[in-house]
Amino acid sequence: MKKIDSKFRHMPEEDALEAMAHQKKLEDGPAALNAYLKDDYYSGNKQIREDFVKQDRRRFLDLIAKSGIAAGLLRGSAVLGGVLANRHAMAQTAVNKRVVFCYLNSGAAAGQWMPTSASQMNQITRPYGPQGYAVSDICHFRQVDVITSGHATALNSLGVTDYNSPTMDKRIASVLGSTTPRSSIYLGAKATTNGTLCSNIGPCQDNPTQALASIFNGTGGGGGTTPDTTYALSYDAQLRALDSIKSKLSTQEYARYQEHIDSLKKIKTNTANENNGGGTTTTNCGSTITPSVANMQATGKSQADIIVAALACGITKVATLQLGNHQGDWTGHNTSWSQDAHQACHGAPNNSAFVEMWRYLNDVPAYLIDKLRKTSGPDGQPLINSTVVVQVTCMGNGMDHTSGNGPFIVATQMPGFASGFSARSGGNVYDLNGAIPKGMGLTGINLGSSTLGLV
Repeated sequence: MKKIDSKFRHMPEEDALEAMAHQKKLEDGPAALNAYLKDDYYSGNKQIREDFVKQDRRRFLDLIAKSGIAAGLLRGSAVLGGVLANRHAMAQTAVNKRVVFCYLNSGAAAGQWMPTSASQMNQITRPYGPQGYAVSDICHFRQVDVITSGHATALNSLGVTDYNSPTMDKRIASVLGSTTPRSSIYLGAKATTNGTLCSNIGPCQDNPTQALASIFNGTGGGGGTTPDTTYALSYDAQLRALDSIKSKLSTQEYARYQEHIDSLKKIKTNTANENNGGGTTTTNCGSTITPSVANMQATGKSQADIIVAALACGITKVATLQLGNHQGDWTGHNTSWSQDAHQACHGAPNNSAFVEMWRYLNDVPAYLIDKLRKTSGPDGQPLINSTVVVQVTCMGNGMDHTSGNGPFIVATQMPGFASGFSARSGGNVYDLNGAIPKGMGLTGINLGSSTLGLV
């Protein structure tokens, strides 16, 4: 039996061993970062990325100069920044691409996840098929080895095995995020309450109300002391800014961003209604916004709505949605299993509770994919045509903490990726993450040795 450090002896043996592994990774983090930076520098990838970003940035600054819109006004309005970011992206097809990473903790019960066809889902994957949102025809289901087993390994899901190397979302944001008001956004549902996050792209925001206030203003800061008031002020500022430059926009651009303002107005109304104990309304994004942590599904879908709106109006091209933390301390609603998800993995006599809880959670990424299909981007086409959704996890089977057969999904209609439905096993988490920048046509981001049939 492995020796338990004295500071962890009060914990059950399994949890103590995981806590020790977590601490070891924290201690090794600085050395791991230095090793990554050194390897990246000498590989030539860094220079390739920097050249791409510099050229893209120069073209964008030239576009701003020709637009006649004051730089100060752009800095104060995320929506106006998005106007030009979208105009620029449409002119540069190489960067008119977006990515959303969606993390679900603890994998899936063995034999209950992989579907057999686009019309025949398994127990956990029902939300993607005909019984759910019917998005399986553009989903590539992959079971891959996540390399490191156990808890405290959430970062593995995005292609790293230490705590300081950049996760894949951060690496892609360094290339795509140079001309958008936000290089990336990171939202969650019960993500920050306990344990390790899946990404090191930046602080994760678990509260949809505060996320709205932060993302749709021009400061890039937090949600303010009173989220509803802050968001209301932000909305009013966006409306004034849009009115001030409408003569400089094309008819199509102004109509598109007026629709976005109308959507934000409804979100503002929802926020006020929730704070006053009233009901909610439906936004132009096609779903009710719930500006509070009501339950995992409602909060996750609220965050998904925010992400889709931010992509549609050009505020960002890179988003991460984390559903649960690696310990799984979330609960369902209207589920037969009433304890938290962690106990569904370990406390049930069979896998029925685990299956139920993870089918419940998979409803959120299926909803996100469907939302991207139904929401138009700046080019008038469905966002899914220019966006890739990458669903990731940190384990194979959370019931025994094994690393094999970790359930991952890549969903998109973006040229560069294989089309239609597919399902297969093999490869590892590095291969899957490395396939994403390859399919997006981004150079200088290399990981893995196989694209797993995704590209």
